[in-house]
Amino acid sequence: MKYKAKIIVKLKEKIKDSKGEAVSAVLKRINLEDDAKVRLGKVFEFEISAAHANEADVKLKEIIDKVLVNPVVETYEILEFKPYSLKEGEK
Repeated sequence: MKYKAKIIVKLKEKIKDSKGEAVSAVLKRINLEDDAKVRLGKVFEFEISAAHANEADVKLKEIIDKVLVNPVVETYEILEFKPYSLKEGEK
């Protein structure tokens, strides 16, 4: 069975987000927002193959811990994690 995962990875709040600050500065400079406080992140979407939900959950956590996130400076949120049907994938 396949499972669809969507994860967002962001810098921890205490870590300076230079890119977010740059976007905030542009918004202020072009008079769209005076105090935007933008923070950037990365979204990862992928499929996991597993025999059952528990195995998929273990795989997802291992992918996050070993590949996607540096826990010293980053945090993550699982935005979506669900069984993935072939019909849905054909859209």
